[in-house]
Amino acid sequence: MTLVKLSEYRKRGSMKFRVDGNRYVVAKLGTVPAFTDGVFSIIKDENEVTVVAREGFAAEPISVERFFKLITFELGLPFGLTGFLSYVSALLASEDIPILAFSAYSTDHLLVKEKDLEKTVEALRKDGFTLSR
Repeated sequence: MTLVKLSEYRKRGSMKFRVDGNRYVVAKLGTVPAFTDGVFSIIKDENEVTVVAREGFAAEPISVERFFKLITFELGLPFGLTGFLSYVSALLASEDIPILAFSAYSTDHLLVKEKDLEKTVEALRKDGFTLSR
């Protein structure tokens, strides 16, 4: 695997992101639910089961946080890329925007509270990211 610095990766092309139109919840469950189209992510570790799902997900949560928006970076991030989430996290932290980050095979995602969405989009745009429609 070849290491790629974020500064070099940014020179290769547009840094695009999109905002999912749905609202999401993050729930702590007692058991692993069935994976359905409304479920974005299920994380199970030795201490808990966490589910990220579209609002309206039918489950009996132990605890739940609501009103998240999902941001997806449409970049096809290489495994050797260093510093992407660190950079985005620091950028949004400087604007007092809390995030919950998820990484897939080659795509990173953020959950931000709906109330922070406009500020998040503006911060990303000011930094050179492009909002896809």
